[in-house]
Amino acid sequence: MVDYVELGKRIREARKALNLTQEEASERCDITSSYYGNLERGDKKMSVETLVKLSEGLGVSVDSLLYGDDSRERKLLSDVMAKVKKDTNIGQFEKYLMIMEAVSRIADKL
Repeated sequence: MVDYVELGKRIREARKALNLTQEEASERCDITSSYYGNLERGDKKMSVETLVKLSEGLGVSVDSLLYGDDSRERKLLSDVMAKVKKDTNIGQFEKYLMIMEAVSRIADKL
């Protein structure tokens, strides 16, 4: 589930990092300024197309808008998992996933 308020905060942070007003950012993203303001506040949902427009207009990845700063960690995890998947057969890969899920459940209890 997408937390649109958090997504809006990340959009605002990206805009402010570029020292843009909401109006300037909305022009760069090719959306109306009122809709842009609603997105920053988390008042409106958006399509994937709009998310891509925001990403391109603000010069940030879709991943960083959706997930925030931990997107680097997600990329690292994704790279590791891609390597494991490449270097093992499907049965071994599924075992690795089961081990990761088990470790995650244990870590949640600590």
